[in-house]
Order: sequence, then C-alpha cells, then structure tokens
Amino acid sequence: MAEDMHGDAEFSVDQIDAETILVHHVAELHCYAFYIEQRDGKRVVGDGITLGNTQVTPHDAADFTGMARLFAEAAARERGFID
Repeated sequence: MAEDMHGDAEFSVDQIDAETILVHHVAELHCYAFYIEQRDGKRVVGDGITLGNTQVTPHDAADFTGMARLFAEAAARERGFID
C-alpha cells in the first residue's frame, strides 16, 4: 500500500499483464492505467492515463497520479512484469 501527503492513499492492482497494469485508489476510486513497454532493452512502466471516476471525491485524480505510478512500478516489479 502507498501513502502520500493526503494521508492513507491506498492503491490496489485491478489487472496486470505483459502490456498494462491497472490500479485504483481504494478510498476515492480514481483509476489509472500504465503501459508496460521496452526501453533500452528493459521492461519498464511507461506512459499512463487516468481512466476517470464518476464519484464526487475530495481530491482530483491528478493529485494521486505520482503515487499511482510509484505503486504500479512496485507492483509490476514484484510480480516480475518489469526489470
């Protein structure tokens, strides 16, 4: 789980495969997708997009993008999807 300046910002992996990782912010339900790609011969988490959230939340999804990326990188590395 990840924390950030907003308190206990917990993320969860919704789906992961060789091409993408989908994560969401547990408390505010913001969803993020990151591509897994090859760069200089290594598998890395590449560009990401925010998939959106239809709920009214205290924070904008952009507030958690950096933490979502860090969480996605750690989760992908732990599962062997990136180097």
